[in-house]
Formats: sequence, C-alpha cells, structure tokens
Amino acid sequence: MVYLLGVNLNNNSKVPYAISRIYGIGYSAAEVMCNDLNLGFNLRIKDLTQNILVKILKWVDKNKILVESSLKQKIVANINKLKSIKIYRGLRHAFNLPVRGQRTKTNAFSARKKSNKHVNKIKINKKS
Repeated sequence: MVYLLGVNLNNNSKVPYAISRIYGIGYSAAEVMCNDLNLGFNLRIKDLTQNILVKILKWVDKNKILVESSLKQKIVANINKLKSIKIYRGLRHAFNLPVRGQRTKTNAFSARKKSNKHVNKIKINKKS
C-alpha cells in the first residue's frame, strides 16, 4: 500500500484508477496527470518510485487541485455561507430538503420526514 495525499492506494491497481480514489481527483484529471508526467496508463502503483510520487504531489500543488479535507472544508464553508445569507438554496440545505429542484410531493420521503419534524417543532412553539 502506498499512502498518498491521505489515502491508501492499492499496489496492484493502475495509476489513473488508484489516483482517482483520492477525493477531489477524478479519472479524467488522473489521465491528464499521467500524460503531463509521462506515466504509462498500464503502470502499477507498486512500480512507482519515490521521485514519481513527489512529482505527483508537485503536480497537484501546481494545478491548485483541492483534495481530501481541504476540499471538504471548502464545500462545508460554501454551504454555511448559503445558509447564513438565507437564500433559497441555503434554506433548503438547512431543512434537509432537496436543493436542486427535485420534487418532494411523491419522492424524497426521508428528506420530508426530517423537515416535517422541524416544521412540527416550529408549529408547537408558535402555539404557546
């Protein structure tokens, strides 16, 4: 196992597939990385040297790709920003409802269950 950017990569998997296991790097970005670093697509993780691993890290930094925890933190910060300015998408996130326009009358049962509990609490508070 090779530990790269906070992820254990399987030794027997090919480089593009293994690199795409890192959160924030998809398969197409992994292919671009292999082309830029002149790595073969059939090269296995166990065949990578320490120098190549350093080149991969430098490539990620050079292209300013957010990976793993930094990307997750940015996503959470963006959602919290939407909530704080109280726009429609932020309110949908706050009430655990579908955000991207999906219907909720017949689908999204678990989302509606969560939101109904919240609405019931609001109704109870308003009565008193």
